[in-house]
Amino acid sequence: MKSNILVSACILFCMIGFGQQNQSQNKTTLKLNVLQITSVQWDATIGIPYQQLPGANFGATSFEIIDNTTTAFLCNGTNQIIITNNASGKAIKTFDVAFAPRDFVYDNGLFYVLTEFKVNVYNQNGKEVNTFTFPTSYLGVERLTRYNNITYLLLPSGNSLEIENNGKSSYPSELIGSITAQGNLVSTKINENTSYSIKLTTKNNQTYEQTYTTNKKVAGVFVIGSTSNRLLLDVQTFVSENPIMVERHIVSINTTKNSLQQIVSSTKVPDCYYVLSNKDFYVAPTGTIYNMVTAPAGVFVFSLSELNTNTITDYPSDLTNIKYHFNDHLIQVDTK
Repeated sequence: MKSNILVSACILFCMIGFGQQNQSQNKTTLKLNVLQITSVQWDATIGIPYQQLPGANFGATSFEIIDNTTTAFLCNGTNQIIITNNASGKAIKTFDVAFAPRDFVYDNGLFYVLTEFKVNVYNQNGKEVNTFTFPTSYLGVERLTRYNNITYLLLPSGNSLEIENNGKSSYPSELIGSITAQGNLVSTKINENTSYSIKLTTKNNQTYEQTYTTNKKVAGVFVIGSTSNRLLLDVQTFVSENPIMVERHIVSINTTKNSLQQIVSSTKVPDCYYVLSNKDFYVAPTGTIYNMVTAPAGVFVFSLSELNTNTITDYPSDLTNIKYHFNDHLIQVDTK
């Protein structure tokens, strides 16, 4: 009996010490309460312009929560930032940005707009006040972020590239992992079939790893952001591999100062993508997650927050019932 206890204690110690035990995505304890923040029509006059061209759809490619009453959208069809009133859903301010914008962030009263090999900075009146370039070897960058007054590109490889620090260009410095609002670097890895691994490196260069399992084959794992006690992921699993169909879950992982722990919530997001969006998730400093959904009726923004109760509000059924992907509705060009 004593021997069994010692063996069990040794196993438990090893699991905690190395942090390699599997955590199931299905064992969740919290629910995310979904509330609609705003909805904006596809309308060139009062809302957000939508354009459908051969081989491409253009509209709201990125968004930022400005304050409790306004939301800003980046429109890649008209090369504009459009600020809307949350209550009315109508545009209250619009200004032009550089050609073919991909993503933007709003930080300390400035808009940082990513284009090909360049980040343009605009003030709240839409005046360009700064510009930062980065090497052409970094092709295909679609995302950027800000942390501690530093601008980072979020690279397709999953790494982060510092290009600006306190208003001055930086010598491009690549960091391993995606940087979060807490200054941590997070790397993701798909394992065989139904599991994925997370590696978290803190500001103090401490590293923690954990493996999590799903009930379907993993198609992709992407970092949404973090709070002081949560790591938030966009976990995509295959519904079908031929044709390719995936479903997405916002996965919230409990974290402490020295470990990655269990998944505490997993919320399925609507399978509705009217336009290609480079950024459809944003994590506020309060820990609230915001999700932009583009649908035939317009652009919707929802807040998702944790509740210790079974009485929650989910995404509206008219969105969850839609199965829409822009790739299935592109204008085809006859090349004959």
